[in-house]
Amino acid sequence: MNWEAVGAISTAFTGLVILVTAIYAARQVQALNEQSRALGTQIEHLRRATQLDGTLAVFEEIFSPDFLGAYRFVMHEFDERMKDDDFHAAALAPAPDAETHKELQILRHMERIGTLIKNDLLEADVILDFASSVIWACWEKLEPLAIEQRRAFGGPFLWENFEYIAKKSRVFDSSKAPTEVHSAQMDA
Repeated sequence: MNWEAVGAISTAFTGLVILVTAIYAARQVQALNEQSRALGTQIEHLRRATQLDGTLAVFEEIFSPDFLGAYRFVMHEFDERMKDDDFHAAALAPAPDAETHKELQILRHMERIGTLIKNDLLEADVILDFASSVIWACWEKLEPLAIEQRRAFGGPFLWENFEYIAKKSRVFDSSKAPTEVHSAQMDA
C-alpha cells in the first residue's frame, strides 16, 4: 500500500468534511438571521398593537364624562373660581376635594399620559396629533396653579410630566397648520 496515496485521500476527505461543515454552518447562520428578522417583525407588530391599545385607552379617557366635565370646568370656570380665596387656598391643600377641584382630574390625567409618553410607552405623535391643542390649553390654564403647588409642596417635579407633554404639544402645534377642531370637539 502506498502511504502517500493514503495521506492524499485522508487530506482530501478532511477538506471535504471541513467544506461540508462550513456549508452547514453558513446555512445555520442564514436560518438564524431569518428567524431573527421574523422575530424582530413580530416584536414590532406586538409593540405597535400595545401602543394602539394604550392610545385607544387614552382616547377613551379623554372622552370620558369625568374628563370632559373637568375640561369644561378648567376652560370656563376655573379662572373665576381661583379668585375666591377659599377655593384658591383649598387648591393648595395637600388633598383638596376632587369633586370641587375638578382641575385635579385634568392634572392627574395629563400627568399620567405625560409619564407614559416620556417613557416611550405611548407614541407621542399619535396623542399629540389628536389632542395637542387640548393638552396645551389645559396647561395654559393650570400652569400657575402647578407652579404654586410646586412651591407649596416643595418639589419641582410635581406635574413635571404634564408640563413635558404640554411643551411637546406646543412644539407639535407650531409645526403644523393651526386648528381648533379638537378643542371645539371637547367643548361640544
